[in-house]
Amino acid sequence: MGRRGHKKQKAFKRATVDAVRKARIEKQQGQSTANGDEATADDRPRVSTYDDIVKENALFEKYYKEMHLVPDNEWDAFLAALKEPLPVTFRVTGFRSHAFAVMHLIRERYFQPLESSTAIEKPKELVWYPGSLAWQLNLSRNQLRNFPELQRLKEFLYEQTEHGNISRQEAVSMIPPLVLDIQPHHKILDMCAAPGSKTAQIIECLHRDETNPIPSGFVIANDVDNKRCYTLVHQVKRLESPCFAIINHDASNLPNLKFNDENISFDRILCDVPCSGDGTLRKNPDLWKKWNPGHAFSLQSIQLRIATRGIQLLAPGGLMVYSTCSMNPVENESIVAQLLQTFEGHISLVDISEKLPGLQTIPGLTKWCIMGKNKEVYNSYEEVPPHMQSLARPNMFPPSQDILERLHLERCIRLLPHHQNTGAFFVALFRKLDKTVEVPSTQEETSQKRPAEEITFNEDGANFKRARYHRENPFIFFNEKDITGFWQEISEFFGVDPSFPADQMMTRHAADSGRNIYFVSDSLKQIVTLNQDRIKFINMGVRLLVRTDLRNDKDKRSLRLSQEGIAIVNKYFTKRRIEIEEQDLINFLSHAFTHYANVSQSVQKQLENMSQDLGSTICTFTIKQHNLEVPIIFVAWRGRSSFRPFVSHSSRKFYLSLLNIDHLTINDIIEKLTIEEKASNEPRIEGKTNNDPKIEDS
Repeated sequence: MGRRGHKKQKAFKRATVDAVRKARIEKQQGQSTANGDEATADDRPRVSTYDDIVKENALFEKYYKEMHLVPDNEWDAFLAALKEPLPVTFRVTGFRSHAFAVMHLIRERYFQPLESSTAIEKPKELVWYPGSLAWQLNLSRNQLRNFPELQRLKEFLYEQTEHGNISRQEAVSMIPPLVLDIQPHHKILDMCAAPGSKTAQIIECLHRDETNPIPSGFVIANDVDNKRCYTLVHQVKRLESPCFAIINHDASNLPNLKFNDENISFDRILCDVPCSGDGTLRKNPDLWKKWNPGHAFSLQSIQLRIATRGIQLLAPGGLMVYSTCSMNPVENESIVAQLLQTFEGHISLVDISEKLPGLQTIPGLTKWCIMGKNKEVYNSYEEVPPHMQSLARPNMFPPSQDILERLHLERCIRLLPHHQNTGAFFVALFRKLDKTVEVPSTQEETSQKRPAEEITFNEDGANFKRARYHRENPFIFFNEKDITGFWQEISEFFGVDPSFPADQMMTRHAADSGRNIYFVSDSLKQIVTLNQDRIKFINMGVRLLVRTDLRNDKDKRSLRLSQEGIAIVNKYFTKRRIEIEEQDLINFLSHAFTHYANVSQSVQKQLENMSQDLGSTICTFTIKQHNLEVPIIFVAWRGRSSFRPFVSHSSRKFYLSLLNIDHLTINDIIEKLTIEEKASNEPRIEGKTNNDPKIEDS
């Protein structure tokens, strides 16, 4: 390809990124981190208070009333719901036993005190979410200020979000991962992943078998915006999974990934595309004055290209969700109709209306119109005047009646805000029936095709040069020399099981000098090894070991265990393990360090049988609660005379709560702990005592 071709590719990618950013900014440059996907700092302007914003737009009302988006007798309720703030929703995350223990704690300690109050609306379960693990709180700021019970609940949700037990996420955004029916062996692609709440939910589904910390499946999370990729890193790192990788590419031109000597075909794909976002009016009220139908026109071609690439990457028998937080059929049913015609005979729509019992939906539209900026309505392309034909294209309108009958657009689902007090949302689920070799085009699309709408995929065109504004360090996997060299002594020190796949460890520098050592699944190792020269990988895997200030690289104590990789450590590391008692756990959680004289006789005996070397130890305890056994596993540093646990304040609060210690006592413990840490000039989680070496982390 010549220089002119490369310049066109670069210009096209820049235009795509700019359009996606513009859509996100106009959606409101600031999605509420308290109720849904997190947003970057650049996306948060503050205009005025929610109540001050005029929530009216004549063009919006005329457009959706004209196409009968909702029945006439529901219109007033629909409009009224859009003008109300969105409730807080959250879901409990983690392994099954852990999640149910968290949910029991929330019910007894935080929900039950609200039952006797008549001034507070009771928490509402999202009945369609499996396991009773998702809830809705319709609370105002005034209530949060005036009721101590609500303030404690709010603090708990914030703390446990940091710990990883809670994910604050908008209710409708929980739906796409659920309908994908993800299993631990699936190869999954999230095409437009940032900021990552749905990606995190997908990773949780992948790890549903708590006996296997390294499932054979994996998640590739992609986003075109480099900055938002790092927001995504923060979101998914809390889940401590070795089975995800974050990449930075234009989803509409996503390169093929090599795997097992062939290109990857994904079992599940989430295609949650950038959109005009009028389904988010309840949390982004600034959109009321900005909304116009032209936003959908500018995004439709990008959405179609991304979804088309998703279908191409989908494996036969695989499922792909196409979803938006827009109510506009130009971004929804028109895209679905075009995909079904383009890939006719190779894909079909799956009826998901009954997939989540209790979820109230309406079927996809089969008739809709397009509106110009002067309120003129067009029901077909033939009615569009010449000066509008560059914006309103044929594939934005409903197909003919005979085509509609075989497409079954009614199998899509729409969620409306007044039905279950949510945002508005659109979901379509595709199943791939057979391998698609070529991408045919309809005659109408061919006659109207423009360069921005090309839907055939050019592999050469997908290999864009890496962004100049940030260069990632390479991922360097352990080789035979590393495994038989410096790793051997560390392996013996921790009693690492021979079955541990040491060749799946990696660093961002040379293996024997890198500050952090990470671990990834075997599948991800293959993907990185085969694609690192052509794919921009941002982050992946879990941190297993961290270098301390004992700067002798050959010293087994120069690396300590990281809490982030505790699931892997617990499975394969057999030495330097201590089973503690309940009082030991309380002591460890209540103090920055615990002297050996203050531990139980059982722990002292275990220490006598352990190597006297300084270094990491693995502490375990099982809390038995309401027919559940909740394992507590954390890393501590064994110093010359004391233990230092590597446990965050939010995790300490959670563990103490599971031990039935009351809220006030826990706060008192944390306050004293903070003073203790400051007195010894230590950071909140990591640090040293007078007898312990300095422990570094990043």
